[in-house]
Amino acid sequence: MTRILVTGASGSLGSAFARERIEAGDDIVALLKEGEGPGGLVHHAGHYEPRYADVRDPDALEQAMRGIDEVHHFAGIAVTLNRLHGLMEEINVGGTANVVRAAGEAGVRRVAYASSISAIGYPRPGELADEDFDVARSVTRNSYMLTKRSGERAALSAARTTGTEVVMVNLGAVIAPYSHPAYGWAMLVEQVRRGRMRAYPAGGLAMCAAEDMVQGMRAAMDRGQHGRRYIVASENLSYRELIGRICRVVGAREPRFRVPTPIVHAAGLAGAAVGALFRDPMNSPFLVPENTALMVRQLYYDTGRAQRELGLRPTDLHASIATVARWLDQEN
Repeated sequence: MTRILVTGASGSLGSAFARERIEAGDDIVALLKEGEGPGGLVHHAGHYEPRYADVRDPDALEQAMRGIDEVHHFAGIAVTLNRLHGLMEEINVGGTANVVRAAGEAGVRRVAYASSISAIGYPRPGELADEDFDVARSVTRNSYMLTKRSGERAALSAARTTGTEVVMVNLGAVIAPYSHPAYGWAMLVEQVRRGRMRAYPAGGLAMCAAEDMVQGMRAAMDRGQHGRRYIVASENLSYRELIGRICRVVGAREPRFRVPTPIVHAAGLAGAAVGALFRDPMNSPFLVPENTALMVRQLYYDTGRAQRELGLRPTDLHASIATVARWLDQEN
């Protein structure tokens, strides 16, 4: 049986992938950090093999890769906070290179790398960005975008030196449980459930159902071309449409008013001022300039390549939203 290593296996996306593959009967090895709990795998103890390594530690990764056939690389810093740029460089860039290099040296045939649509760049209004979008035309930049893009280059460079193959999966915004309570998309579902979303910003983005994320990663491993990007998402939705979907799933009232863009930007500046008072950047408010710059723009992407080459058939977000709502009930 194929042994599959999942990095970042305690996090929202890594655990969602690992859970689905465990339930499908795959032989899963979950890469965790020393002292880290199982996170999203808390209910699957005994059904996977835990191994421990920090992606910044090449020696530990070398041990973790022994006997592995495939690697699905999810580990990374996935919050849009520029104050975390140094940590993102260490993990999103250096850590990704370390994972691919260790995989190649251990004889792993292929790595599927969970990158992001942010690495593609942010397109202008009315434009669908594909995998070949010219990043010089991006309407805004942030540390997450820059380090995920650099992570792709680092992965390919490491692959050239070791002979392993790498396929990049540029995921849309995935709705899944076990996400960060302040920065993950579960936070939006929670705010809607509590009746706190009285209005919506002007922008929109490419959303991805957890099921489509899992299938996209598997298909990239099985059929993706080495060195190639594949945008995997379910739907391009305005925030009004997205919040409306969530409202219908959780039984909340839909907001009727759009927040004027100048107010959104002002809230971001205020959030940055408040966040500067905290030593730990993760205590910063969600509304900071790098986030509000995205919230007021419609950032849409084309999944045509993944549909043609990987057989991606995008699904509805309903099941993912409902899963997050059930998880929030359990957490609360």
